[in-house]
Amino acid sequence: MKKAAFLPAVFCLLALAPASPLDRLPAGPAGVIVRRAIDHTGGWAAWDSKRTVQFKKTVIRYRPDGSVERRRVQFHRYVLRPEMKGRIEFEEDGRRIVFINSGGQAVKVVDGKLASTQDDTNSARNNTFGSHYVFSMPFKLTDPGVHLEPAGEERLGKTRVEKVRVTYDKGAGDAGGMHVWTYYFDKATGRLVANNLKYEAAKYDYTEYLDERPIAGLNLPMRRLGYEADERGKKGRRNSEILYEDVRFDAPMADALFALPRR
Repeated sequence: MKKAAFLPAVFCLLALAPASPLDRLPAGPAGVIVRRAIDHTGGWAAWDSKRTVQFKKTVIRYRPDGSVERRRVQFHRYVLRPEMKGRIEFEEDGRRIVFINSGGQAVKVVDGKLASTQDDTNSARNNTFGSHYVFSMPFKLTDPGVHLEPAGEERLGKTRVEKVRVTYDKGAGDAGGMHVWTYYFDKATGRLVANNLKYEAAKYDYTEYLDERPIAGLNLPMRRLGYEADERGKKGRRNSEILYEDVRFDAPMADALFALPRR
C-alpha cells in the first residue's frame, strides 16, 4: 500500500519539474540551428554548470580614418545563476567608474559617489545587461520571451551561414519589443560567426565573432569587430573592437560586490 501511494507522488513531482531551457526552442529550422550552435559552444550542461564569470574586456573605438579614438580596459564580474548580477569597473578621464547591477536595479558610481541622473542609470543598465547578453551567446537564445525565425542562408567569405532572426516579447529581457537581431551561424559547425542588430528605427550595426578558444569546457570567441551596417547586413566602416582576456568561471564573488549604494 505504501509503495502504491508513493509512486503517484513521484510522478506528480516529475510532472511539475521544470523543463530544460532547450525545450523553449522551436522544433523547426531555427531551433535546430540554435541547438547546433549551443552544442558547438560546449553544450547546455557545460554552460548551466557555471555560476559566475569574470574577465578583462578591452574596448577600442575607431575614428572614420581608422585610427584609434579611445581604448578602455574594463574588469567585468557576473553572477550567472540563479539570477543575473553584474559589476563593471574601469578608469575614464582620471575618474574611477563602477556600474553595479543588483539583478533588479542598476546604478553608476563615480569616484565612490552615486551618479543619479537618468542617463547614468541607463548607462549602468545598458552596459551590464548588454555585456552579459553578448558574452552569453548563443545560450541566451533559450530565454523566455525569445522568438526565433529562420532567415535564409548566405555566404560570408568562404563560410556558408544559416541566419536566425530574433525578436523579443515586450518586457522580456531588458529591451523586449525594441531590438531585432539576425544571427549568422556556420552551417558546417554551428559556430556563431556574426550578427546584424537593428537597435533603433533605421539604425543598424554588424558584429563579427573571432578567435574562438576552449575555456572551461566552452568554445568562446575572444575578439569581436563592430561595423556600421544597413538593414541587409552589409557592413560599412569598422568602428569598434572588443578583446576578452583572463576569462575565469566560478570565481567566488561576495554579495557586497553587487549591493547598491545608498542614495
